[in-house]
Amino acid sequence: NCLTDFHAMSLTRDKLYSLVRKWHTMISAHVDVKTTDGYVVRLFVIAFTERRPDQVSTNCYAQSAHIRKIRKKMMEIMTKEAGTVQLRELVKKLIPESIGKEITKQTRGIF
Repeated sequence: NCLTDFHAMSLTRDKLYSLVRKWHTMISAHVDVKTTDGYVVRLFVIAFTERRPDQVSTNCYAQSAHIRKIRKKMMEIMTKEAGTVQLRELVKKLIPESIGKEITKQTRGIF
């Protein structure tokens, strides 16, 4: 009989550096969420702006008001998704990045 516990999940340094690009805005947020089985989990999210298909300018910087709205929405989604499940289901949500896809879908209209 062997009991295991989830400790951490993070990006490697080379993967993180491959995501960061010039002329884009990086938006990061973190939130502490208590799962239904009593674990307190700290979730970090990093988002990047992307160019629109019909955009002429080379950069795609977000205004500070947009950044605040996106960060607020990311924190709401993380709290909603992680606070209503147990730790085991949360890990299953993190692996296929279903929370990230939900954040992308919800914040597409802001910027």
